[in-house]
Amino acid sequence: MKLTFRALIILSFLLSSLPGLASEPWQQWRIDASSDPDKWLETSQQWIETYDSQRDFSKLAMAYALRAEALRYSGNEDQVQSTIEEGLRFANIADDPVATALLRINQGWYFLQRSILNRAAASAAYAVEAAKASGNNNLFIEAEILEAQVFHDSGDVARALEILESLEAEQRSDLPRLQLEFHSLIGAIYLDVGATGIALEHIRDAYEIARDSLGAWDRSVAEYNLARAYARTGELSQAREFFEQALQTSRSINDGLGVAYAQMRLAEIEHQQGNNDIALTLLDKTLPDFRDAAAHPMEAQSLLLKAEILLAEARLASAKGVIDTTQSLINTLQDVTLKQRLYEIISDYHQQQGNAELALQAYKTSVDYLLERQAEVQNKQIQEIMVRLEIREQEATNELLQKENQLQQLQLQEQQTSNYLMLWLLFSGAAIVLLISYFLYQQMRSRRRYAELALKDDLTGAPNRRAVVRHCKLGLEQVRQNKAALALAIIDFDYFKQVNDSFGHDVGDAVLKRFADVTQECLRRQDHFGRMGGEEWLLVLFDASENDAELIFSRILNRMNEVEIKGLPRDYRVTFSMGFAEATADDTFERLYKRADDVLYAAKERGRQRLQIAPLPPAQNG
Repeated sequence: MKLTFRALIILSFLLSSLPGLASEPWQQWRIDASSDPDKWLETSQQWIETYDSQRDFSKLAMAYALRAEALRYSGNEDQVQSTIEEGLRFANIADDPVATALLRINQGWYFLQRSILNRAAASAAYAVEAAKASGNNNLFIEAEILEAQVFHDSGDVARALEILESLEAEQRSDLPRLQLEFHSLIGAIYLDVGATGIALEHIRDAYEIARDSLGAWDRSVAEYNLARAYARTGELSQAREFFEQALQTSRSINDGLGVAYAQMRLAEIEHQQGNNDIALTLLDKTLPDFRDAAAHPMEAQSLLLKAEILLAEARLASAKGVIDTTQSLINTLQDVTLKQRLYEIISDYHQQQGNAELALQAYKTSVDYLLERQAEVQNKQIQEIMVRLEIREQEATNELLQKENQLQQLQLQEQQTSNYLMLWLLFSGAAIVLLISYFLYQQMRSRRRYAELALKDDLTGAPNRRAVVRHCKLGLEQVRQNKAALALAIIDFDYFKQVNDSFGHDVGDAVLKRFADVTQECLRRQDHFGRMGGEEWLLVLFDASENDAELIFSRILNRMNEVEIKGLPRDYRVTFSMGFAEATADDTFERLYKRADDVLYAAKERGRQRLQIAPLPPAQNG
């Protein structure tokens, strides 16, 4: 499927000319947070404390969503993922699709920032599903644009354009934020394929929207993107102007990561213009911010630029130290482009050292990565040809008209020519049918894959909240029909934050994965479990008594600590608390969950590492 240049113009017009629609209050809050993230960090924290004490999970989830966005705006990237995880926990409890979609959208951008494309794709799929469930058209469009961005960053231009074409045909929005994201992505796609004129038009449109209608953070991003476009076209004076604007805007809202991005690109320009001392000073300011934010791809780019400058200055000893550091970092990333550039620089280093053999080896490795990269983007190149053909649409139309005039001047045609033409049409038709069948097959595979993702937790591979709640609701229906007895158990780890703080999030993730494996082994065939979010898990137990609950609790607890978990001290014991509640015919999921959650809270209050049984509701006693 193609998105023609004419269609883009129509979409741009429609997006910019629709009458104003009533926006949700949280949309305006997001714009305000973009201009004053520090204020909104304070405000969101106050909301979190208030709604937590009120046990208003829906509002609490939305407060976490706004806090995650404000953290991104302020450059406090190290806190974003933990904030999102906590917010998702409450959004799941409240079954709030709006908060879920907002949290997943922020999570998708967080992973894109770090080039973790598989997790960004999963977050985008979750965001689209939640946005659909919410019935909020603007939220759905935003999630779809995020998904298109993931496909673009993965090199799949065709899928990105397919999503945008679908939005053009079926969806409408007057929100400036969505207009900004649409124009920015279209501009990036055309910039990648060399259509710089059209790309600059869209990226300028995005900048004007941000300047006139959005907050400072959005404006800094638009300024940065426009500067990048000018740099790609060789217009360095204009690139410098907009990078400096982006730098000042980021400083105005204390966005350290935004400052680092702008300084790194200014260092590139200084290097191109021969001002290597200035470039090195900028890079030395920039690198700590990328490290602190765990923006490893940008850290690697900055280190590569620093090594390149040091080699240009013939400072070989310093260059060697930077190259070694960079190589260690890039080995942890799945980025062929960075590896190819690294070995180009290593080859240059050995060449300056006079070691021709090592220089040649590094050069060959660089070529191998280049070939790998070309293989990865082979399909993308085909799509780029399609996009280029769209750019030349008017020229193609003129050529067709000329050929049509030539055909009209022909009086006689050989029968053989007609036969050849017929055969060509038949073969072309067969090829088109095969091509369409292939794309439909790929689309069906993608839909099945996303359907599976929608029921799995992307960290542990265990069933997620949606899957386990579905099993519980089906079980409650059997209870109402007197076909089964059911109980619900909530498990929450004790002092899990200490594990993350003391040993790192990777170790915390290993604990969660270990729990998923152990629970799968310990439960009976008819039982189900799933991750609610964070360190909270749900068990759906059929025909389980209080004695069964104690056995299950003990079995899982003991099995958790039978095998050493990598990263934890040998004598460290992982514990958790469990709340258990038996269902009645009058129970809804929310009512049953609340009874189990209340006794879980009581277990925590009474010392943790314990099971607490909920009494039956008063109507069932006696």
